[in-house]
Amino acid sequence: MDAIHFLKQEHEKAKAAFAKVLKAPPKTRGSLWAKLQPELEAHEQIEDTCLYEPLSRDASKTDPKLADWRKTHKNEVKKVEGLIKDMSKVAPEDAAWLTSLKAVHASLESHIREEEQDIFPRIGKVWDEEQLEQAGTELEDMKAKKS
Repeated sequence: MDAIHFLKQEHEKAKAAFAKVLKAPPKTRGSLWAKLQPELEAHEQIEDTCLYEPLSRDASKTDPKLADWRKTHKNEVKKVEGLIKDMSKVAPEDAAWLTSLKAVHASLESHIREEEQDIFPRIGKVWDEEQLEQAGTELEDMKAKKS
């Protein structure tokens, strides 16, 4: 499976998991979040390692936005990590926790939209199908090791 297809599938899984947490009764939010959070962290790590790090080199001469995307991505991750840190200070049953979760969700929704509408189409112009397949295999393998 190519890298873009793999990541789109991962995005759909994350969206579904977020929907469950957001709709869950206050008593079960925390346990659902405890399952989702490490998956989000693993996603970010494998995405950076297998996709954005090599693309930052490969796109340096042809697509400045794509070449700089790794930095943008890291900044967005730091923002979300700060929100998650705030969440850890409050009980999942608390309204402030849910407010922070909604902020994390909104940030990730925006990130996914930008990736899928702008970044992923650019990747197909820098990498050929063989490179996309190789990156997809690396993403799948790395995810399996983290699971």
